[in-house]
Order: sequence, then C-alpha cells, then structure tokens
Amino acid sequence: MAFFKYGMVVDGENYCPRPELARQFSKLVESGLNVVVQGERRMGKTSFVCEAIASLRGIELVYVDLYCVKTIEEFCRRVITAVSSLDRRVGFLRKTAQLISSLRPVLTIDRDTGAPQLTVDAKASNAVASVEEVMDMLSAIASKRRICVVFDEFQDILELQEAEVLLARLRAKIQFQNKTSHVFLGSVRNRMHEIFDSPKSPFFKSATSFTVGVIDPCEFKRFLSERFKAARRKVSDAALDRILAISDGISGDVQELCETVWLATSNGDVIGDAEINAGLRLVFAREEKAFGPALARLTASQAAVLKGLAYMPDARPFSGDFISRCGIRNVGTVTRALTRLQNDEIIFEHSGGWRFTNPFFREWLKTM
Repeated sequence: MAFFKYGMVVDGENYCPRPELARQFSKLVESGLNVVVQGERRMGKTSFVCEAIASLRGIELVYVDLYCVKTIEEFCRRVITAVSSLDRRVGFLRKTAQLISSLRPVLTIDRDTGAPQLTVDAKASNAVASVEEVMDMLSAIASKRRICVVFDEFQDILELQEAEVLLARLRAKIQFQNKTSHVFLGSVRNRMHEIFDSPKSPFFKSATSFTVGVIDPCEFKRFLSERFKAARRKVSDAALDRILAISDGISGDVQELCETVWLATSNGDVIGDAEINAGLRLVFAREEKAFGPALARLTASQAAVLKGLAYMPDARPFSGDFISRCGIRNVGTVTRALTRLQNDEIIFEHSGGWRFTNPFFREWLKTM
C-alpha cells in the first residue's frame, strides 16, 4: 500500500483539502464563469479542480485530457469519450450519438468494465464542422443537466497544425455556452500565456485567472503527519518543515519525498534528518539519469551559474559577490547563462528571483 501518492489525480484520504481555495474556485464554477487555472508543475492542480467540482451539488464533471493531442479529429474523440464517462446508460449514449451523427458514432462495450461507451468509427471528413458539432453536443447536454467541462493540458492544442482554427472555433462556441463553466488547465506556463494573455489569441481575456499555489504549511503538515501515522512512522514538526523546504512546498514533490522516506524506513521509526537524507538518495537514484545529461549539455559557465543558484538561492545573480563566487568573468556571461537555463526550463523567474523547476535537481547539485 502506498501512503503517499503523486503523479496522478488523487482523492479521498490521499488528497490534502484546501477548503478556502476550494470555496473561491467553487463560486466561479457555480457562477458559470470560464476559468484558467495557473500554477507551477506538480502543484496538484488537476486533483484540486476535480475534487472541488465533485463536491458541488448539481454540477457534473466532464473531464477532457488533451495531453499530446495530435489532430482536431482526436480532440473531438476525446471530448466524446469524456461525455461517455458522464453517463453510462444506454439511453443517454444513444441520444448523445444522435447529436453527432456526422461523426459516425458507434455504441460499443468497454472490454475492461463491461459498460457501454460511445466511440467514433472513423475520421470526420470536415474537421471544423466536427468541432462545431461536438461543442453543440455539449450545449445540448448542458441544456438538460449542469456540467463543468475541464480541459486538461490545454496548451497541447498549440502543437496541432490547425491550432489557430481549432482555438477560433472553440472560442466561437464557448462564448455562447453561458450556462456551462469551462476550466482550462495547463502545465507549460509560456504556452498557456500565449493562449490566454496574447491579444492575438482568440482566447485573449476569455477566462478568469485562478492560481493554485502551495498548500498552507500548517494544513499540509497536519495531513502529512496523519499519513506517516497511518504508515506507522513518527515525524517531528521540524522534519516536516525540512521536507517542505527541500520540495519548495510543491505538492507532488513533497509527496514523492515523503514516499521515498517511507520506503527508506521501517515501522516504528522516527523521521529525522538521517531518514530524510536516505529518502533524498532514493529520489536522486530515480532521477539521476535525467539530471546528469541536463548538466552535461551546459557549458562550464552555465553550469557554474546553475550551481551558484543552488548554493545561493537568495543571492542576486548580477551582484559582484555572486559573479566572483561562481568564477564568472562578467554580467553578460550570467545573462546568457540565465537565458539558456530558462529556455531549457531548468529554472524560472519567481517573485523577482530564480527558482528550480525541479527542486530535487537543486538538491542533487548541492551534493556535487
């Protein structure tokens, strides 16, 4: 049994509640507003959104995963699959099939569950018309039952050859679906900004921005303490503070470190620095195959700046002290290094400073 889960949508006892944030988000959804959810990687955005919507009375979730979507036809199929999960009754699926007749829907039986499901037999002949028909299907369903449509990894639409066409048609339909809240999630910051913050985009200022940040430390430590207790381990408040600090409070990274600490200990153990270090070594063993090549691709000066940021997280990269301690010759070298590191998504700007996209990479560098 895994006591700490990450890298997946979690619920129930595996989910750490965020009551105040959920209350704010729920108000937006209940008001029928469209929402773009912002937040760092592995912050638990999908789990938060799904859990918050599941708690709302009278609103049903239509969850559409767009990860690595390649074509408009595939986009349509994924929406149809999500709708099939909304209601498995044959009558509902048959009525839904009538709404997308040109897509040649087929009612089949899921081999794993034995439940009926709606699929599309072949590619649609007119991609734009297919999008409009699928979105009209959602409108028809929303006229009879309240739904919230969640598009996860929405930025992957930009990888489609027909991305501009798809975004334009989606926006044209969504703006008239005023009884339905649409929630857009994405894990690539600059791509989501390109969709929702660029005046050239059809989705410019089309959704309310909502940020899912770190969980309140007191709430998170209470949750983690209970999980360690269930795993028959004891953990001090100081140890939990260190786990949160190492992981930058990022939910998925916190859970991963807690899981490796659990693996490195036994029933009845008290979690302290030695046990946390043992858990970190397990994380490094898992991720070193990525860390090593990432470091090897950098020039000597770029690697020096990166290590400087790891050892001196609060230092100003352009200060004389930072440049001197890194062995860098001038400010221009630091500027070029920061640009490269940011383009490679190793670091990112945060509150006037720089943070590691993966905090475990930072900790790994500090062992070298």
